[in-house]
Amino acid sequence: MQKEIKAIVFDFGNVIINIDLEKTFQAFSEISYKSVDKIKQIFRETEIFKKYETGLFDDDEFREVIRQSLGYPLNDNEIDQAWNALLLDVPKERIDFLEKLRLQIPIYLLSNTNSIHILACKNYFRKNYGYSNFLTLFKKTYLSYEMGLWKPDYTIYDAILRDLQLEPEEVLFLDDNADNVSAASDLGIRTIKINPPECFTEILEKIYLDV
Repeated sequence: MQKEIKAIVFDFGNVIINIDLEKTFQAFSEISYKSVDKIKQIFRETEIFKKYETGLFDDDEFREVIRQSLGYPLNDNEIDQAWNALLLDVPKERIDFLEKLRLQIPIYLLSNTNSIHILACKNYFRKNYGYSNFLTLFKKTYLSYEMGLWKPDYTIYDAILRDLQLEPEEVLFLDDNADNVSAASDLGIRTIKINPPECFTEILEKIYLDV
Protein backbone atom coordinates (compact mmCIF):
# COMPACT_ATOMS: atom_id res chain seq x y z
CA MET A 1 0.00 0.00 0.00
CA GLN A 2 1.31 3.44 -0.90
CA LYS A 3 2.02 5.77 1.98
CA GLU A 4 -0.06 8.88 2.44
CA ILE A 5 1.33 12.06 0.92
CA LYS A 6 2.49 14.29 3.77
CA ALA A 7 4.10 17.15 1.84
CA ILE A 8 3.83 18.78 -1.58
CA VAL A 9 6.94 20.40 -3.05
CA PHE A 10 6.50 22.92 -5.86
CA ASP A 11 8.98 24.11 -8.43
CA PHE A 12 8.71 27.85 -9.03
CA GLY A 13 9.37 28.77 -12.66
CA ASN A 14 6.59 27.70 -15.04
CA VAL A 15 4.76 26.03 -12.19
CA ILE A 16 3.85 28.99 -9.99
CA ILE A 17 5.29 31.92 -11.93
CA ASN A 18 5.17 31.95 -15.72
CA ILE A 19 8.60 32.46 -17.24
CA ASP A 20 10.08 32.79 -20.72
CA LEU A 21 13.85 32.31 -20.86
CA GLU A 22 13.96 33.59 -24.43
CA LYS A 23 13.05 37.07 -23.18
CA THR A 24 16.25 37.23 -21.13
CA PHE A 25 18.38 36.10 -24.07
CA GLN A 26 16.66 38.71 -26.25
CA ALA A 27 17.13 41.45 -23.66
CA PHE A 28 20.87 40.78 -23.35
CA SER A 29 21.11 40.66 -27.12
CA GLU A 30 19.56 44.11 -27.42
CA ILE A 31 21.83 45.79 -24.86
CA SER A 32 25.08 44.08 -25.85
CA TYR A 33 24.62 44.21 -29.64
CA LYS A 34 25.23 40.49 -29.94
CA SER A 35 22.93 37.98 -31.60
CA VAL A 36 20.56 35.89 -29.52
CA ASP A 37 22.40 32.77 -30.65
CA LYS A 38 25.70 34.27 -29.45
CA ILE A 39 24.15 35.13 -26.08
CA LYS A 40 22.88 31.57 -25.70
CA GLN A 41 26.32 30.22 -26.61
CA ILE A 42 28.02 32.43 -24.03
CA PHE A 43 25.56 31.45 -21.31
CA ARG A 44 25.90 27.78 -22.18
CA GLU A 45 29.71 27.77 -22.27
CA THR A 46 30.14 29.77 -19.07
CA GLU A 47 27.33 27.94 -17.19
CA ILE A 48 26.27 31.31 -15.79
CA PHE A 49 22.88 30.08 -14.63
CA LYS A 50 24.19 27.07 -12.73
CA LYS A 51 27.16 28.87 -11.18
CA TYR A 52 25.11 31.85 -10.02
CA GLU A 53 22.19 29.74 -8.88
CA THR A 54 24.39 27.46 -6.77
CA GLY A 55 25.91 30.41 -4.94
CA LEU A 56 29.32 30.46 -6.61
CA PHE A 57 28.87 34.19 -7.29
CA ASP A 58 27.32 36.88 -5.12
CA ASP A 59 25.23 39.49 -6.94
CA ASP A 60 28.10 41.88 -7.66
CA GLU A 61 30.35 39.06 -8.86
CA PHE A 62 27.56 37.78 -11.09
CA ARG A 63 27.15 41.19 -12.71
CA GLU A 64 30.89 41.42 -13.30
CA VAL A 65 30.88 37.94 -14.88
CA ILE A 66 28.09 39.12 -17.20
CA ARG A 67 30.13 42.19 -18.20
CA GLN A 68 33.25 40.13 -18.85
CA SER A 69 31.41 37.36 -20.66
CA LEU A 70 29.54 39.76 -22.94
CA GLY A 71 32.52 42.11 -23.30
CA TYR A 72 30.33 45.14 -22.77
CA PRO A 73 30.27 47.75 -19.93
CA LEU A 74 26.68 47.28 -18.83
CA ASN A 75 25.56 48.97 -15.62
CA ASP A 76 23.94 47.08 -12.75
CA ASN A 77 20.42 48.18 -13.63
CA GLU A 78 20.78 47.11 -17.28
CA ILE A 79 21.98 43.68 -16.21
CA ASP A 80 19.24 43.22 -13.61
CA GLN A 81 16.49 44.26 -16.00
CA ALA A 82 17.71 41.90 -18.72
CA TRP A 83 18.21 39.08 -16.21
CA ASN A 84 14.67 39.59 -14.85
CA ALA A 85 13.08 39.81 -18.30
CA LEU A 86 12.23 36.10 -18.18
CA LEU A 87 9.92 36.64 -15.18
CA LEU A 88 6.32 37.06 -16.34
CA ASP A 89 3.21 36.77 -14.16
CA VAL A 90 1.54 34.68 -11.48
CA PRO A 91 -2.18 34.13 -12.16
CA LYS A 92 -4.30 34.92 -9.11
CA GLU A 93 -6.00 31.53 -9.15
CA ARG A 94 -2.66 29.89 -8.37
CA ILE A 95 -2.19 32.07 -5.31
CA ASP A 96 -5.74 31.45 -4.13
CA PHE A 97 -5.27 27.71 -4.58
CA LEU A 98 -2.02 27.65 -2.60
CA GLU A 99 -3.61 29.65 0.21
CA LYS A 100 -6.31 26.99 0.56
CA LEU A 101 -4.06 24.00 -0.08
CA ARG A 102 -1.63 24.89 2.70
CA LEU A 103 -4.46 24.57 5.21
CA GLN A 104 -4.78 20.91 4.24
CA ILE A 105 -1.19 19.81 3.76
CA PRO A 106 2.28 21.34 4.21
CA ILE A 107 3.54 22.90 1.00
CA TYR A 108 7.14 23.73 0.13
CA LEU A 109 9.06 25.50 -2.62
CA LEU A 110 12.11 24.02 -4.37
CA SER A 111 13.69 26.20 -7.01
CA ASN A 112 16.88 26.63 -8.98
CA THR A 113 17.03 30.38 -8.56
CA ASN A 114 19.10 33.37 -7.46
CA SER A 115 18.78 36.40 -5.24
CA ILE A 116 18.15 38.90 -8.05
CA HIS A 117 15.16 36.88 -9.27
CA ILE A 118 13.86 36.33 -5.75
CA LEU A 119 14.04 40.06 -5.00
CA ALA A 120 12.17 40.85 -8.21
CA CYS A 121 9.52 38.26 -7.32
CA LYS A 122 9.15 39.67 -3.82
CA ASN A 123 8.52 43.08 -5.36
CA TYR A 124 6.03 41.59 -7.83
CA PHE A 125 4.03 39.81 -5.13
CA ARG A 126 4.11 42.88 -2.90
CA LYS A 127 2.84 45.14 -5.66
CA ASN A 128 0.24 42.78 -7.14
CA TYR A 129 -0.92 40.69 -4.18
CA GLY A 130 0.07 42.61 -1.06
CA TYR A 131 2.53 40.04 0.31
CA SER A 132 5.36 41.48 2.37
CA ASN A 133 7.25 38.28 1.51
CA PHE A 134 5.67 35.75 -0.85
CA LEU A 135 7.94 32.98 0.45
CA THR A 136 5.73 32.83 3.54
CA LEU A 137 3.12 31.12 1.35
CA PHE A 138 5.19 27.99 1.94
CA LYS A 139 6.05 26.19 5.15
CA LYS A 140 9.67 26.29 4.03
CA THR A 141 11.56 27.20 0.88
CA TYR A 142 14.54 25.40 -0.61
CA LEU A 143 16.44 27.76 -2.92
CA SER A 144 19.43 26.49 -4.86
CA TYR A 145 21.62 29.54 -4.34
CA GLU A 146 21.18 29.30 -0.56
CA MET A 147 21.71 25.53 -0.47
CA GLY A 148 24.63 25.37 -2.87
CA LEU A 149 22.79 22.51 -4.58
CA TRP A 150 21.06 22.19 -7.93
CA LYS A 151 18.26 20.24 -9.58
CA PRO A 152 18.40 17.62 -11.04
CA ASP A 153 21.36 16.45 -8.91
CA TYR A 154 20.20 13.77 -6.47
CA THR A 155 21.90 15.55 -3.58
CA ILE A 156 19.32 18.35 -3.47
CA TYR A 157 16.43 15.90 -3.16
CA ASP A 158 18.27 13.88 -0.51
CA ALA A 159 18.84 17.06 1.48
CA ILE A 160 15.17 17.97 1.38
CA LEU A 161 14.01 14.49 2.36
CA ARG A 162 16.37 14.55 5.35
CA ASP A 163 15.14 17.99 6.35
CA LEU A 164 11.48 17.01 6.03
CA GLN A 165 12.15 13.72 7.83
CA LEU A 166 9.85 11.97 5.37
CA GLU A 167 10.11 8.89 3.19
CA PRO A 168 10.33 9.63 -0.56
CA GLU A 169 6.88 8.18 -1.26
CA GLU A 170 5.38 10.55 1.31
CA VAL A 171 6.39 13.55 -0.83
CA LEU A 172 4.73 14.82 -4.02
CA PHE A 173 6.93 16.95 -6.28
CA LEU A 174 5.71 19.12 -9.17
CA ASP A 175 8.12 20.49 -11.78
CA ASP A 176 8.02 21.42 -15.47
CA ASN A 177 11.51 20.07 -16.24
CA ALA A 178 11.67 16.44 -17.31
CA ASP A 179 15.18 15.91 -15.91
CA ASN A 180 14.18 17.30 -12.52
CA VAL A 181 11.10 15.09 -12.39
CA SER A 182 13.04 12.02 -13.49
CA ALA A 183 15.74 12.48 -10.84
CA ALA A 184 13.17 12.89 -8.06
CA SER A 185 11.29 9.85 -9.32
CA ASP A 186 14.51 7.81 -9.31
CA LEU A 187 14.70 8.38 -5.56
CA GLY A 188 11.14 7.21 -5.02
CA ILE A 189 9.52 10.64 -4.71
CA ARG A 190 6.06 10.87 -6.23
CA THR A 191 6.13 13.29 -9.13
CA ILE A 192 3.90 15.21 -11.51
CA LYS A 193 5.37 16.88 -14.59
CA ILE A 194 3.68 20.16 -15.41
CA ASN A 195 3.47 20.92 -19.13
CA PRO A 196 2.86 24.66 -19.61
CA PRO A 197 0.37 26.16 -20.18
CA GLU A 198 -1.07 23.37 -18.05
CA CYS A 199 -1.68 24.57 -14.49
CA PHE A 200 -1.08 22.61 -11.31
CA THR A 201 -4.45 23.73 -9.95
CA GLU A 202 -6.21 21.66 -12.61
CA ILE A 203 -4.37 18.56 -11.42
CA LEU A 204 -4.38 19.00 -7.66
CA GLU A 205 -8.01 20.03 -7.38
CA LYS A 206 -8.86 16.49 -8.52
CA ILE A 207 -6.87 15.12 -5.59
CA TYR A 208 -7.69 17.71 -2.95
CA LEU A 209 -11.37 18.21 -3.61
CA ASP A 210 -11.87 20.73 -0.81
CA VAL A 211 -9.48 23.27 -2.34
